[in-house]
Amino acid sequence: MAKKSVNVLNKFVGKHETTALPEEVILSLDHLTMRFGGLVAVNDLSFNVKRGEIFGLIGPNGAGKTTVFNCITQFYKPTSGEVRYRGHDGVTFRLNDVKVHDIIKHGIMRTFQNVELVWELSVLDNLLVVGTRYFKSGLFAHFLHLPKLRKEEAKMRQKAEYILNYLGLSMYKDVSPYGLPYGIMKKIELARTLMSDPELIILDEPAAGLNDAETEELAKLIHRIRDDFHTTIFLVEHDMGLVMGICSTVCAISFGKLLGIGTPAEIQKNALVKEAYLGGD
Repeated sequence: MAKKSVNVLNKFVGKHETTALPEEVILSLDHLTMRFGGLVAVNDLSFNVKRGEIFGLIGPNGAGKTTVFNCITQFYKPTSGEVRYRGHDGVTFRLNDVKVHDIIKHGIMRTFQNVELVWELSVLDNLLVVGTRYFKSGLFAHFLHLPKLRKEEAKMRQKAEYILNYLGLSMYKDVSPYGLPYGIMKKIELARTLMSDPELIILDEPAAGLNDAETEELAKLIHRIRDDFHTTIFLVEHDMGLVMGICSTVCAISFGKLLGIGTPAEIQKNALVKEAYLGGD
């Protein structure tokens, strides 16, 4: 990261800086609790996500998994507890203090259970919308369409076309995503996350609606993205074959409380997890 960019980021997060996380940890939930009136959706939940790993969060329907994601991305402000994040420059700060529309600035991107694309735009433009978030040219340059802006647009278009080619989506770039196969739309959402050079990608049920072949392809793709883009993957998923096949760490919750955390093999042997989610003996 350029020195100037680091200084700007330090200025932004400096007043929110908190106890540093271990070097290998990118995200930490510390006694996270989220209440909606009398309903406790997340209950005193704590765990760490290591940089560069594929981390899975599992649990029955209504266990609070998506609420955890919404607390991390600050769509919900937690009732109590901390969400700490180790940013681009190694500074640890509280995501609790970040506005939801600023989360992307810190290299955090997410997908949703239901595909959230802009149907009126082409596939390529769906990616370029994310890219405009990083333009440095101001309103004056946009109004007059100055060379600086045109250079930024060309660079962002080149990046978007590279990502679409990487994911095998180039043939769809000039069409609306509306009506495309569901598996393709899921890939477009993944492509959009990569436009931000993400440090952390949060995937909310990426295999939902996919057939067995598409799920197998998705597993390989998640591994490739983690390795080629040097990012961390954090996913919620009901497909246990996918979770146990690609995750290095799995966290199981029920009614918002931690049941167990460990390797896939350890979670499969955990009696509480079997009873609550995988089915006991």
